Amino acid sequence: MIRSLLILLCILLLTGCVQKKILDDIQMVTIIGYDVPDEDKDGGLIKGIAVAPQYQPDGKVDNTVFIESAELSKEIRSQYNSGSSKPIVSGKLEVALFSREIAEKDGVIELVDTLQRDPSIGSRVFLGVANGEIEEMLSTNYGNVDTGTYFNDILTHNSKHGMLPQTNLHSFLYSYFSEGSDPFLPLLEMDDETVKIIGIALLNGDKMVGELDADSLFTFKILYEKFSSNDSFSVKLGPDKYASIYNIASKRKIDYKRAGNGKILITGNILGVIKEYSGNKLSPEALKEIKETMEKDIEERGTKMIKTFQELRIDPLSLGNVVRSRTRGEFDRDKWIDEYKDMDISFDMNVKITESGIIE
Repeated sequence: MIRSLLILLCILLLTGCVQKKILDDIQMVTIIGYDVPDEDKDGGLIKGIAVAPQYQPDGKVDNTVFIESAELSKEIRSQYNSGSSKPIVSGKLEVALFSREIAEKDGVIELVDTLQRDPSIGSRVFLGVANGEIEEMLSTNYGNVDTGTYFNDILTHNSKHGMLPQTNLHSFLYSYFSEGSDPFLPLLEMDDETVKIIGIALLNGDKMVGELDADSLFTFKILYEKFSSNDSFSVKLGPDKYASIYNIASKRKIDYKRAGNGKILITGNILGVIKEYSGNKLSPEALKEIKETMEKDIEERGTKMIKTFQELRIDPLSLGNVVRSRTRGEFDRDKWIDEYKDMDISFDMNVKITESGIIE
């Protein structure tokens, strides 16, 4: 028994030594970005920016930035390796960003395809569009932290606890190849020496054709999926009168009627708690006013948003997938979009306030 434990201990120690030696001999990229190269300086058709953290014995994190240009994205890794003393590997990749120019003019699917074909890259890698200079964004030091982890934490937090729907490699490819939906990606921007999510980039296929600002994310998420969040929503009741709703749980319901040109009703159901109220007394009448004002506000925003999607001929809410699941026969994407752009799509909100918190 003791001999067996000693052998197991030796194996574990040897395994740890081997792993340490491997990590010391490679550059593990955690975030990459793609941009259009500067014609005067870079050449090529695509510019790649990769960041690999270097962990020092004193606990300091140094981020090494590799910037190369090539005719094809697949050639960029070879270019990275030519300027590195250690092999570049992508098994720890957490985030991939595309410049707004690439997303609008060229589309992102060829670059995404390169990622999905790499067996070392996981399907949960976050994807996003950078609004502004992507090279500056990835070359900036955000403190004593791995740059890839910094971006990953922002996207993870806002997906799990905020108003950003999850947008990783898997979800993007599902929406892109599905006939009944269009993908979208988070839109990120530098704010002094930090990065923030400023909205969502709307895509038709793989090209960016529009955007939603940060204030629209709450309404979009109600329309898009079931969720719960600790974020709050402010309801303006008058010039100096407001209420703040938090601990929000939302669920959507979609009804589809095939008759005529078709009709879709999206119903959002919200449960929430009043965190703050600036009025004098939270009476039953005040609760009713908050509920009705919130319903009207979200309904107006959501209806306007749906009309925008129809005008852009995009379906980020995946309504086509709902229709396909409830109709017989073969589903045709082009026919669906032709019907969808003129379809009667309405949005109703039901708000229920369960309890109250702080009252000013």
